[in-house]
Amino acid sequence: MRIPLSCRGLWLGLGLGFLAAACTPGGPQTETSSESDSDACQPGSLNCVCEANGCDPGLVCASGYCVEDSNATSDATLTTGSSTPTTATETEPGTTDPTEGSMTTETPQCDDGPGVSQQCPDTAPYCLAEGVCADCSGLTSCADVDAAKPACDAASGLCVECTEADASACGGNTPVCDPAANACTSCVAHEQCPSGACNIATGACFEDALWVDRQAACDGDGSEEAPFCEIQDAIATIPTDTPTIVRVRSGPTTYKTKIDVGSNLIVAIAGEGGSATIDVDVDALLVNDDARVYLKDLRFVGSSMSAGNGLVCLNAEVWTDRVEFSSRESVAVDAIGCTLQIRRSRLYANPGGGIKVDKGKARIENSFVTSNGGNFSQYGGVHVVSGGELDIVYSTIIGNNSDATADSLHCADPGPVTLRNVVLFGQSQATSVSCDGATASDSLVDSNLLAGRNVTVEVSAQSAWFKDAASGDFHVKAGAPFAELGRWRTDDPAVDYDGDPRPDVDLAPDWAGADRLP
Repeated sequence: MRIPLSCRGLWLGLGLGFLAAACTPGGPQTETSSESDSDACQPGSLNCVCEANGCDPGLVCASGYCVEDSNATSDATLTTGSSTPTTATETEPGTTDPTEGSMTTETPQCDDGPGVSQQCPDTAPYCLAEGVCADCSGLTSCADVDAAKPACDAASGLCVECTEADASACGGNTPVCDPAANACTSCVAHEQCPSGACNIATGACFEDALWVDRQAACDGDGSEEAPFCEIQDAIATIPTDTPTIVRVRSGPTTYKTKIDVGSNLIVAIAGEGGSATIDVDVDALLVNDDARVYLKDLRFVGSSMSAGNGLVCLNAEVWTDRVEFSSRESVAVDAIGCTLQIRRSRLYANPGGGIKVDKGKARIENSFVTSNGGNFSQYGGVHVVSGGELDIVYSTIIGNNSDATADSLHCADPGPVTLRNVVLFGQSQATSVSCDGATASDSLVDSNLLAGRNVTVEVSAQSAWFKDAASGDFHVKAGAPFAELGRWRTDDPAVDYDGDPRPDVDLAPDWAGADRLP
């Protein structure tokens, strides 16, 4: 006699004699008391135990037994690849369970988990410990499946290296999660880092920090609670093997001590709470051999006739972001054998001139170089000598003046010099540019020496093109003739000087110059 499901536990616990007296057979039964083993109930057939690969055609496996489809109840788990019973409620043949008919889909099953399964569909690729297929949301932890992919991407249902919400796997030289690729990548902008400073050359975020506050007592240790009172105090404590961000609080009082960055240091100097102002007689910042310095949210100004260079770079590497150099009596940026990156910065009204590149390489991007030099100045806007290489992209170079050299761009024995998406005007067409071999494209200029692909030459700039040219504000106004003269190219900056988005489509028309209308 076949024992019904409801009594099998009693058989095991209490023995046959008690079971015979206590239980009344019910549910699917097969009489076997007088049959031989060869006539026993065959696995996979009606009312018999399920085979490992399921049941005969037309049957489904419910609670470990093969039954007609109409006999399965709504809370049974139907299996196709596992003989392990799951929780179910059995019903007697010919009876109707009140929940029958509520099941609409069959849950995928697997037996090669836990982890990625060869038996599960792409939409639910993981086999759980219970033998059920699921997407990553069903896992206790993606890290348990693959330590290199600890984050669950809700959109795809897959375990990935990182998501926008979970970048715990990112660090070192790949500290940022690229949400489109769900992969860790290098930082390329300071805003991508929790510290607010990216070591762009390596792709790592700065972590170690020192604090400076001009209004603090000058006996601090550089902590946020007890900051140094001058930037140089912090620089002097930084070891060569520890990239460090110096957080400089802005305020009504300017920083007055010259900053001298020693050889081989890696430092970010960043304004906190606005742009911190540095007003130093003689040279304000000196960066020595093989150092790497990132400047962000700072103003280098000069309030006396003895204010020298704003920045002197000697065989080192300097990056500027949102930095202003103004009113310096000597050339604002003097780079000798350096790698110089001027980004989203402004060099304005420096009597000594704007930028001088002697050997080395310089890139000026999304920046204003305006109203530098004067009638008695040796340098005007940009000066390149001794094999120096220069790349100017999306920049506005206007109103500069030099008594001895060209107003806007002057070169003497330069390396490659290229201008693209640039607006450039000097005091006159005749005095604006002197730079053999320079090439320009997608630009508005005043010099026929820069004629090139998609270059428009105008005799002079018009004040109506700009917000307030007389006061040195060269933000653009509607109607300027360079509104669609520029061409955005892959790897060009994603935003303009003010942070307004650029097209981000290869060869899309864009404003030439540092600024664009949103």
